[in-house]
Amino acid sequence: MSKRGKIPKPLFEPCAGGGVHLRVPAWADFESWVDLRRANREHLQPWEPSWKETHLSRQSYKTRLNQFKTMTANDQAYPFHVFRSGDNSSLIGACNLTSVKRGSLQSAHIGYWIGQEYARQGYARAALRTVTRFAFEDIGLHRITAAVQENNQASVKLLESAGFVLEGKARSYLKVDGRWQDHLMYGRLTTD
Repeated sequence: MSKRGKIPKPLFEPCAGGGVHLRVPAWADFESWVDLRRANREHLQPWEPSWKETHLSRQSYKTRLNQFKTMTANDQAYPFHVFRSGDNSSLIGACNLTSVKRGSLQSAHIGYWIGQEYARQGYARAALRTVTRFAFEDIGLHRITAAVQENNQASVKLLESAGFVLEGKARSYLKVDGRWQDHLMYGRLTTD
């Protein structure tokens, strides 16, 4: 929602920047999403909560799309699929704003992933910057947080290069790969 409580047009229009094109997930993305997630399971496993093969089913994806629609309509989350600019058919990852809080907080949490073959080519940085700009300029947030495992140096460097500041460490923050993991907490303010 915007500062005045109305869903802004950019939510339903593509967001572009720095070599990427982002848009809200759609049913037409299902096959590409499954192929990318399946091909990158081993690559993503050390950084994400565990997921079963049913996570990749048509029913699971349909449920997820319905949840996204509800969360977006209720100003709770804003999911984006990431594509390379000029190639709107090849999904390369996702970048999502979740846990949107209004009132005196005006904050959200950001998470992202990029397929291994697209890593270290600037796509994650471009997606992160594009969604950060959306959060601050289009929906009027004041603060964005991100969590990253200490040993994920690529993500640490990415967040720091995108203007996020280390704010501390959260003990046993998220269960990843079957174990509770400590995470470094980063934040960025609209005034940064």
